[in-house]
Amino acid sequence: MIKRILVPVKSTRGSDRAINFACEMGSQLNASIHLVTVDFTDMMKKNRVSHQLMEETVIRCRELDIDATYSVISAETQEDVAIVISRLAEDYDLIIMGHCKYEKIYKFLRDSVAEILIKLAPCPVVVVAAECEDDNRNNLPYGRSD
Repeated sequence: MIKRILVPVKSTRGSDRAINFACEMGSQLNASIHLVTVDFTDMMKKNRVSHQLMEETVIRCRELDIDATYSVISAETQEDVAIVISRLAEDYDLIIMGHCKYEKIYKFLRDSVAEILIKLAPCPVVVVAAECEDDNRNNLPYGRSD
């Protein structure tokens, strides 16, 4: 039974779609939602989703009578993001995360956090895809937009 949903968040259209989907699932399943974003210890000013965005999202979920919370966790590098999220996910029943679709050439540069997390996660992972602008890649809180 799904009672606790973890939603990794960053400021992309993929995350927005994942949040909306998580709110729908949480409402239907009477499950709580925990939003999480990752800060880098050595790049905090560049790689930070604002607390305001997280708070607004929690309020939006609570307006739908969904128990919602958020936290900001840290990682040393972009490569550690999926590992840190998978460790946190040990206390959850489901992960719902966004994934932006980009041009194929970008795929060769690195695996997405979603792809890595699917391999590492201790619970099922639902990936919600979205079309995102290529120029947003440089402004992401961590790595590739997924």
